[in-house]
Amino acid sequence: MTAPLVRHQRVSTFVRAMVNVITTTVMVASVAAFLFLAVGPRVLGYQTSTMLTGSMSPLINPGDVVVTVPVAVKDLKVGDIITYHIPVEDQRVETHRIIDLAVNSQGTATVRTKGDANNGADPWTATLAGGQVDRQVFTVPYLGNAIRTLRDPVVLKVLMYGAPAAMVVMVLVSIWRKKPEGDDDADAGAAQRPLPAFDRRPLKRLAREMKSKEAAEKFAAAYARLLPQRVDKISHALSSGDSDLAMDAVLSLKTSSSMVGALRMEQHCVRLEHALVMTDHTAAIQAGELVREHQPQLEKALGGHTMRRVA
Repeated sequence: MTAPLVRHQRVSTFVRAMVNVITTTVMVASVAAFLFLAVGPRVLGYQTSTMLTGSMSPLINPGDVVVTVPVAVKDLKVGDIITYHIPVEDQRVETHRIIDLAVNSQGTATVRTKGDANNGADPWTATLAGGQVDRQVFTVPYLGNAIRTLRDPVVLKVLMYGAPAAMVVMVLVSIWRKKPEGDDDADAGAAQRPLPAFDRRPLKRLAREMKSKEAAEKFAAAYARLLPQRVDKISHALSSGDSDLAMDAVLSLKTSSSMVGALRMEQHCVRLEHALVMTDHTAAIQAGELVREHQPQLEKALGGHTMRRVA
């Protein structure tokens, strides 16, 4: 196996791993955001609002999401941060800190508030009727900026049309890359089903692609001759902790095993490759032992098959 092909295999493996990580991260973040913003307020009773100004900086900055829970006005105290409708102008929602508080016998509170970053108090006194008001419990930094970005018309169009298009492309690619029926692909078989030590069909296919039965037979003979050396290289790399050398060796053995029809060896190599990508040293050692243990059985199978002509 040539060095450029090994590098290509390593790059492909890395790219697939990164795509999986990014896809999983996006999915988890999306589900978490949906649960937090849509389900949580209905189930747990809290409310969320996005801070638009810097009046409460540096505690709450523009773009932060403020999480509040309703509390009885009789439980308020000076210093609490509340979210309420101001009693003047457009009666917008404001999130400021209480600096003065009075509660009458009927349970109605009047408050003066101030933004931490403002020089003076708010120029109004608010009456909190209804017995409850939303009090801040914690803040989620930057989440509001992400929400506003997602609401941008351009972003919405990209998500509306781009996401389905990407899904169609992924489906088409998976269809194009699907192996014909009867072709035991070791990557797919790396799950649980047992695979034969040697299957002549890939070797027959190789003969057709090379348009030479003799060339395919020579490839199989060379594979059998170099097998001990390749297994030793993997074992040495794993024992010395050289993951790069181990990855080079296992990719070489995996590809050649697939071409010659050593499907179970390819299966073991896939497991070892995955362990190396995930930097799971224990799993890599275990997979390397499976490669070593399978070597005698594969050599026996090759000895009984590769001597015959490729039909």
